[in-house]
Formats: sequence, C-alpha cells, structure tokens
Amino acid sequence: MLTAYNQIINNFMKKATLLFLCIVTLNVVNATVHGDVNGDGTVNAADVTALYDIMLGNDNTYASTADVNNDNSITAADITEVYDIILGNYTAPPVVYVHSELGWSDYCLYVWKDGHDLSASWPGEHYTSTTILDSELWYAWELPEVYYTSTGTNWIINNNNNGKQYDLMQNFSYNKDVYIRVSNDGSYTVADTNGSGSTGGDVVTPGEPQELNVDYTTALSPKNRVIYEMNVGSFTSAGTFTAAQAKLTDLRKLGIDIVWLMPIYPRGGGINSPYAATNFKAVNPNYGTIATLKNFVDRAHELGMEVILDWVPNHTATNAVWVTQHPEYYTTQNGQMVHPNNYGDVYQLNYNNPDLCEAMNDCLRFWIDQAGIDGYRCDYVSSPAIPGSYWASTIPMLRNYATGKTITMVAEADIVHDANKLMNVGFDYDYAWNFQSGKLARFGPNGTSASTLKGYCESFINESQGKSFDRMTYLTNHDQNFNDGGKTLQSMYGANKYALTTLFFTIYGMPLLYNGQEVGNDQILDYFNDTKINWNSTDAKMQNTIATLVALRHTQPALANGTTTTFLSSTSGNVMAYTKTSGNNTVLVIMNLGNSQITATVNGIQEGEYSQWLDSSTIAGGIYQSDITLTASSTFSLDAKGYRVFVKK
Repeated sequence: MLTAYNQIINNFMKKATLLFLCIVTLNVVNATVHGDVNGDGTVNAADVTALYDIMLGNDNTYASTADVNNDNSITAADITEVYDIILGNYTAPPVVYVHSELGWSDYCLYVWKDGHDLSASWPGEHYTSTTILDSELWYAWELPEVYYTSTGTNWIINNNNNGKQYDLMQNFSYNKDVYIRVSNDGSYTVADTNGSGSTGGDVVTPGEPQELNVDYTTALSPKNRVIYEMNVGSFTSAGTFTAAQAKLTDLRKLGIDIVWLMPIYPRGGGINSPYAATNFKAVNPNYGTIATLKNFVDRAHELGMEVILDWVPNHTATNAVWVTQHPEYYTTQNGQMVHPNNYGDVYQLNYNNPDLCEAMNDCLRFWIDQAGIDGYRCDYVSSPAIPGSYWASTIPMLRNYATGKTITMVAEADIVHDANKLMNVGFDYDYAWNFQSGKLARFGPNGTSASTLKGYCESFINESQGKSFDRMTYLTNHDQNFNDGGKTLQSMYGANKYALTTLFFTIYGMPLLYNGQEVGNDQILDYFNDTKINWNSTDAKMQNTIATLVALRHTQPALANGTTTTFLSSTSGNVMAYTKTSGNNTVLVIMNLGNSQITATVNGIQEGEYSQWLDSSTIAGGIYQSDITLTASSTFSLDAKGYRVFVKK
C-alpha cells in the first residue's frame, strides 16, 4: 500500500512545476469525512489520485471537496494532509459549532484582528456542514489554521443573505472544538468541550466580557461590612494621622466600612510595643495629636467609614502614668505588680477594684468625646483577670453614652471556643480564631482536598449560627504576620492564598483585611518598629480579586452574615463548590484546590442565567463581568488553585 502512495507522490513531485502552474483557487466545502476527496466514505490512495488529477487539470469532478486543509486553494499541501491522514500522523483542527435561535436564512463567521480580516473577506467564512447534536441543528465551521493559531481575535456572526450581524467574542482565542449557542434575544454562551461532547465542557467565554466597576460600593446592611486593620505608623512613609488621612479615599474606593486603628497611645515598657500604653488619654507623638486624630476620624466619617480604636484593657506599660499615680489600679503579688503571661514590659490591671473599672470607662468615653470614634477592638478580652460582668455593664453604657452613634465592639477572642464568659455580654464580633489558626492555617500551602476544607467550613458555620454576635474572618492580621517569627500570606498559604481569600470573603462572617493585603503586599510588618508598607509591591491578581470580593460582599444579600450555605457535589476531589442564598439572591463559588488544571462537573446548581464576577484565570488582567447560562450539572475548566464566583440573575 505505502509503495503505491510513494509512487504517486514521486510522480507528483516530478511534475511539480506543472502542478504549481495549474493550482486551482476555489471557494469550496469540505467533505463530511475529513480528507475523503472522492466521497467514497474512506481516506485512501484514491483520494490522493483525485487530488493529483484535479491539480493536473485532468478531472475536476471532486473540486468541491478537494481543499482538504481548508486554505481556500488546492495545492500540494492538500496531498500532504491526505497522506498524513492515511499514515495516522494527522491531528484534526478544531471545529466551531454554532446553534442559533435567531432564525436567519444563512450564517457566516467573520473573524478579524487588529482591524483586518484573517482569511476570508466580508461576509466571512461560510459554514462547511451541519450536524444534529442533542436533537438540535448546529452549523459547523472548519476554519483555516490562521483562526485557531491567532490570539486576541474578534468574531461576528452574520446573515449572508440580508446583512444582519451580531457581535460575538472579543479578544478571543481557541485551540479545541468550540460550541456557541446564540439565543433569540441575542445573548449567547460559548463552551469549549475539550472533546467531551456537544453540550458539556468549560464555559470559556460566557458572553462578551464587560468591564465591571467595583469602586466605591457601599454595604447593603451592617451584616455586609468589611473591616480594615491599619497601623498608622506603617500605613504611610510619614507614619502620621495626617498622611493616613490623605489615603482614606483609597480605602473608600475599595469599599472599606470600618477602619480599625492599632493602638495609637504613647508606648512604654522598654520594647516599644504598641500594646504597652503609658497613657490611655494621649496619642503617640510620632503619629500626631488628638486634634489630627479627630481630623482623620472626621474625614473617614465624610467618606462613610467608621473608625474604631484598639483598646488594651488588660494591662499598661510598666512605666505608665498610673503606675505612680494610681498603683492601686494594678494586681500585686507579694507587694509587687504582676507581669501577665510573663510579659516583662507590662503590668496587670486589677478589675476587682471598682475605681479601676470606672477609670477605664472614663478613658473609653474620652475618645468618643475627643475624636468621635465609633467603637473599639478590645485586646485580650479572654484574660482571666477581666470578668465578663465588666463588659456586660460597660458595652451598654458606651452605647447609651454615644447618643445618635453606632458603637461597634470587636472582641479579640474566639468566644465560641475560648471565652464562653463573653457569650452574651454585648460584643458585635469575635475573632474566628479557631477557623483561621486551627483550620485554614492547617490547610496551609499544601492543602488540596475539597472534602477537608468543606469539613472545616461546615464545622465553622455550624458553631457560628445562633450566636448573639457575628464572627470576624481573616487569613492574617498583625499577630499572624509578625509574631512567631513572621509569616507572610505566601509562607502561610502558598498558592492557596487566592482561593482561601475568596473563601473567607464568602463563606461566613465579616472579612478583615490587614495593612497592604488589599494590593497583595506580602511583607512581614514589624509593628513594634512600624515597618513601612511597600505600596509598590503589588500583586494584580490578589488586588483585583479582593476589590471584586469587597464589591460582591457589599452588593449581594446572600453574602451577609448568617445566610444559608449549601455545598454542592463535584466530580473532582479537588473542587469545592457552594452557594450562598438569601431570598432570591444566590452566589455560586467554585474553587479548584488541586495543583493542576482540571475539568470537573458541579452538580446541584440552580439552573438559570448568571453573571460571572470573578475568574482566577483572567482577573489579573482586569475586572470584568460576563453572562452565562448554567444548568443543574455544569462543567468547568479551572486552572490550578483556580476559583470563580457567579451571581444568579
């Protein structure tokens, strides 16, 4: 057999000059079986002979099927392609299938790049065949190679008979079979099946992406808020209230609702810890004055943000003014003031002394009066030295005192696990400490199991429901970042940091962002020495992901604290998917925790039209929204550690 083929090819090459003089350029339609020039249902030597006769001008019977490689001409390349098919060396080019409900009489695809058509001139490439898939008529295009080897192409589908047209993909590329479904309202979806069938596959271009503006969103309710932890000394190169005030517009643009200022008091105790205050009614002179703090708070209020102060109720610096002025405020043992937890730079306050309790309350009222602050993040409230009864009386007092103002109280404690005495004393939020340190940190950079992460989430949600307070969720804060030798997001979570960011913003509770986290900064910030944030160290993928997540959190009722979470099944053990619902609002989150790209089917999706807000594979390049139709079992292609977020229309 091969001898015969070689003889044909040799004869052909001997007459090469004549052949190229006789090349016929035709507008042709390919055969159903690729390479079957003579239409006998097989690809064999007869097809090479038919091509040879056409090119020599001896027989044009099969001219309509002779353009095997679909380059709009009949040349030696077509003989080579048939020869490769016979030898088994041929790889079929991708085919484009279109199912249209537009009711047009004829269909063409016009594809261009940089303002120029790639192959055929207007109206473009006519479909080469039709096929029936799942009882539907689909038009098929076997496009020239230039189409599927070019990136950033722009596509139009048009009616060849009456000039109607509809814009399809922009900046599109493909290398596998693509199925385009055009609805009668002009909307469309595009699915790349990866060879898995006509209706499955990954939604690679769900409609034409539209730039999504996520700036300056506001929370639908207090249960949709986002909080930001700021160290004033690190936040700007100047490290002052005034300099930080100038950057508040950046936080407002991002959508921050509450700015938590790490301790702003003068420091003492010998090691410069911000949690060793010398005077609870003064500010660190390096930061400014009480007046410039008030200016900062006033500006935040103008922008619609609250400001809460870090409050350190358990102890003061060893050289605090109270040590000499009011030694009775402190706990003593054998006549000596006590260092709590062996912290040598601080002394333990004594809450058995009613005068100390009143002095602390006076200081709490002071900052409401002097700076107009909106609440407190209260440090180490799980301390055995501070009774729950203190907070049970102090928190209502503050709220009654601050007439016309909402006072937000955050407890630095995992009340659910570690501080049951604080269960019903009035805090708005506690730390979801066990969720972060006991679960997400354990999942860390090497976690790939969806069932493991799902179990962590289910446990966290179940223990959080029905409480008198909400949870504050996070991946890092000043303790995780600097203490214990220092840990960046990268060192704690590796490539999981992006998907886990999506998780803690959407799973449950109020998300917290730490200094510079919003731009993907991955420094270790020594808050004892106010290490400056390098704002030029940015990660576009993280920055755009967080900006989108804040907007989602603000605008979707389903992402408010305490809404319903439903976990969905997947065909991959690395893919975790869940929905958040509230009324008729549904948010769908899908993430691939595996170390390689994967195609998986997610089951249990609410069928219908969705907007895709977040796609890890494109988010670094910009923030876009696109429309997509999802069925109860939809197949997705996710990059390694990839994630997507959809909102049901």
